[in-house]
Amino acid sequence: MGKIKTVIGFEMDSVEIRAVELMKSGSSYSVVAFGKMALSQGTVEEGFIRKPEEFQEALSSLIKDNNFSGQDVIIGVNNENVIMRYASFPKVTPDKLRKVVLLQAQEFIPIPVNELEIDFVLAGESKNDDDQPMSNVLLVAARTTMLEQLTTLFSAAKLQVVDIDSSMLAWLRAAQSQNGASTFGLLKITDDMLNFIALSKGELKMVRSLAVPERAARQVKDAFTYGTSILPEDIETIGDMLAGEISSSLGYYQMQGFDPIEVIYFSAEIKTQNEVADRMRASSYVPIVVPEFYSDIQAPSADFAAKDYIGCLSLAMQALEG
Repeated sequence: MGKIKTVIGFEMDSVEIRAVELMKSGSSYSVVAFGKMALSQGTVEEGFIRKPEEFQEALSSLIKDNNFSGQDVIIGVNNENVIMRYASFPKVTPDKLRKVVLLQAQEFIPIPVNELEIDFVLAGESKNDDDQPMSNVLLVAARTTMLEQLTTLFSAAKLQVVDIDSSMLAWLRAAQSQNGASTFGLLKITDDMLNFIALSKGELKMVRSLAVPERAARQVKDAFTYGTSILPEDIETIGDMLAGEISSSLGYYQMQGFDPIEVIYFSAEIKTQNEVADRMRASSYVPIVVPEFYSDIQAPSADFAAKDYIGCLSLAMQALEG
């Protein structure tokens, strides 16, 4: 009998690394190992690993201390070096679409494309003002230097990088597979980025990605760094900022005449996530839910909380599906 294949899904921000090793048997998945490892301040900044030796030490400790056994890894990234744009291109045959997207991508991306690796996800079809058919896509571009750095550091830890994916897309796949709403929004915030995606009846309708607004930048950094020790007024500032961004996003979305959003899933890897969500709910007319996707997945320990590893699980599942 051949060896059962496992894949490790990694996510990271400036505060910690999170990882889950997943095994597939038939149509079901089970967790082999999982864990988190804190990063010292300044190890990761602006999406780049500024202290490679300290990062490698944390990565090695994560693998060793939590009994990871696999070597194949898929890394999820979501920072200012990853750009997502919703774009429309003249409809062509599927075999020609990639060429068209790559030729015209610069029109939608503010960074020279020769500094980026570019991919895309087909997001349905539409017609332009001249009634010509168009292909809608989600452009995903990442700085080549960041991707090369990650590959080098993980390889030095004797791990094989099988793919580097967008954490935001991993969360979107989780939401698509686990929720019952046909039209929903996904709001995710990291220590320096804010992302909003709207999906209706299986098709992407809106993508918004921006740096955390200055009016709440310090409070967001503190929430990721200091956990529950931040002040109540900081939670209010973060919640009010996010509520304002949701209002702006929904306003633009509704102007396009799309189906109403039924629910917004909110994710932030901070200990005050629920408190921030409560603050947002006070001024939102759309239900805001902190998701608990994959809660029924098999795990080797009762300490495993799937809600803390949703991105990692989705990444690993994608790799195991091939």
